[in-house]
Amino acid sequence: MGISMEASAKTTHSWPGSPMLPFMVIIVVGIWSAINPYEWLTWLLEALPIIVIFVIAALSARYFTFTSLSYWLFAWGSILVLVGAHYTYSRMPVFEALRETFELSRNHYDRFGHFFQGFVPAIIFRELIL
Repeated sequence: MGISMEASAKTTHSWPGSPMLPFMVIIVVGIWSAINPYEWLTWLLEALPIIVIFVIAALSARYFTFTSLSYWLFAWGSILVLVGAHYTYSRMPVFEALRETFELSRNHYDRFGHFFQGFVPAIIFRELIL
């Protein structure tokens, strides 16, 4: 009751400090992902959109901040894509082990990644609209 609507709205979209930690996580995973990937062309095609979006997000963070949830979801989605780019989605070791353990017909890392590639932008677009 003592909080104005302006203060409430600012708190909703503020990041305590900055999005530096999720951005640093993306940078570290991106560097790891680029070291000796399974196929360079696949890596480039998978990682390039993340790199472009990361640069846009980093440059715009000073002018528009998302919630910490959005920054961490972006980091998580970026990690999934960068790991998939490094191994190729069909050769991701953890999901290969799951495939063998549960006698699955294929590695389902692509389905896991595609879920987040739809979910994360939906949350981010929601914040942009609000």
